[in-house]
This record gives sequence, C-alpha cells and structure tokens, in this order.
Amino acid sequence: MKKLILPVLLMLSVFAGFALSQTKRSVAPRRTKTTIVKRTVTPKKIVTTKSVVVKKSAAVTTPSGLTYIVTQPGTGAQLKAGDMVMVHYTGLLTNGTKFDSSLDRNEPISFQLGAGRVIKGWDEGLQKLRIGDRATFFIPPALGYGARGAGSVIPPDATLIFIIEVVGVQ
Repeated sequence: MKKLILPVLLMLSVFAGFALSQTKRSVAPRRTKTTIVKRTVTPKKIVTTKSVVVKKSAAVTTPSGLTYIVTQPGTGAQLKAGDMVMVHYTGLLTNGTKFDSSLDRNEPISFQLGAGRVIKGWDEGLQKLRIGDRATFFIPPALGYGARGAGSVIPPDATLIFIIEVVGVQ
C-alpha cells in the first residue's frame, strides 16, 4: 500500500502542475476540480496519458516528512529565512479537490519566510527553492494543519498538496 502512495501522489502533482500552467494562460482563471488522469507506472518513470513524464528520483523527502518535486527550475537566488517572498500557489487535497489558489485572485501572496506566518511545510519547503522555481509540495498533517484541520475546507489530519511558483523576493 505504501509503495503505491508516492506514485499516486506524484501523478497528482504532475497533473496539478499541468492544470496550474493551463490556468495561468487563461485570462479569467476557472475554478475546477482536478482529476487524476489515467496513468501507467513503470519501475523507472511515471507516464500520464498527456505524455508528461516525471522520474521518481525527482522527488525529495526531508527528515520531517515533507516531499517536494521541483517541476521547473528557476534561475534566481536560493530562498532563505528572513526573505520577503512572493509566491503563487494552488492548494489541493489528496482527492484532487482544490481548496485555495492565489491564481484565482490573480495576486501572489507575500510573507516573511521562516517567521511562522505560514504552515511549517511551506517554511521548510520554500527554503529548498530558488526564485523562479515551480515545485509541488506534499505536506504531511504534522507540517500542515494537523488534527485540527482548517474549518470546513481542510479536514483533520489531511495531507496537503501545493503547486508553488516562486515569483520573487521583495
């Protein structure tokens, strides 16, 4: 069972990343439910029906349990604690339901990295990225909203998926 979770999550991130790039191209972003596309899993790669390939080795899991994949490398400076970062994001539950997106508001969020102004998974994961990076975070409950969840939107003990684009640093 555990061996199947990572490939399924990787597939969801690939599709969600594709959906994010499609949403950015449209003038008026649409609110849609992300669906998982049919996939074939092989030992070395995951292939979707849209011919998007992500190598399993691209996923990095930190000691805290955060898993992230840089889906499009940026060329800017490495982010560090104390930076005022600007980030576009789309948040998904593991069933593919979108619960929030800065793209729907056409405005990135800004916050001081490492100051506890966002969930722990973001503070940790963003410090692994550079300006211009696009990445997908798989955030375990302990680094997200934990047993309390977040209102009626995020259930207790939910693993969260975030598609992130680092827009810049102020």
